[in-house]
Amino acid sequence: MSKRLFAIKFEVYAELELDDQVIDVVDDEWRSKLYDLSSPEEIAEHIAYNLIYNKWSLSKLDGWANQPDTNAVISVRDAYTGALELET
Repeated sequence: MSKRLFAIKFEVYAELELDDQVIDVVDDEWRSKLYDLSSPEEIAEHIAYNLIYNKWSLSKLDGWANQPDTNAVISVRDAYTGALELET
């Protein structure tokens, strides 16, 4: 049986609206137990990744389970998927 090798690229352009509660909950105690996210941008990236790629809602994410899903609303503006077969 032969195998083929592909390079896959995903690009997603999205807007993420976060309630201040989502960012404010991340403090030193939170970081010591969960993720080392130190800026609002890192928090937004972590949440957006999970909302888009894992298709989870905010309340399914560790550290935000007690928050309503409406505290993190994402709108995908553009997405591109490309595949290129590589020579083996």
